[in-house]
Amino acid sequence: MKKRTACAGTLIFIALILATGINLRTPEVVAVHRETYFSSVLLKNPPFTARGALAWWQENQTRLKSHYGIPQEDSDGVFYISVWDFTDGYKEEGRKDRLCFEDMPGPRNCIDKNWVMTISRARNTKKIYVEAGDSRWVQDATGEFIRLADDN
Repeated sequence: MKKRTACAGTLIFIALILATGINLRTPEVVAVHRETYFSSVLLKNPPFTARGALAWWQENQTRLKSHYGIPQEDSDGVFYISVWDFTDGYKEEGRKDRLCFEDMPGPRNCIDKNWVMTISRARNTKKIYVEAGDSRWVQDATGEFIRLADDN
């Protein structure tokens, strides 16, 4: 009985440590690559969940605008931001499924395509769309994000 209690206590302790570590991991913008109204944001320690990604965008959109000048809109208000997991750093083009950035010299100017989320606005609309995981949201006139129903 004592062994069982000790084992259960140890498992609970490990679970608490893991949960605390996951919650304390702060996403960090490592780089931003821009090409007209398309931008790629490279994040170290990206959010684990779609809701976490949306919360990250809501908390950081003003900072991204002031520090990096994104989103940068075209004349119709269109912009597109892709957020990528940058935990593994820059790599050489070698593999076929890598995203390479022409605004920096090679050979280490590519990343693995570990997509986190996309933020965009379509032509002639004020609505901002956020897609993360299997979830999609649209920003209403008050600035709140409303989850869209699945297409299935």
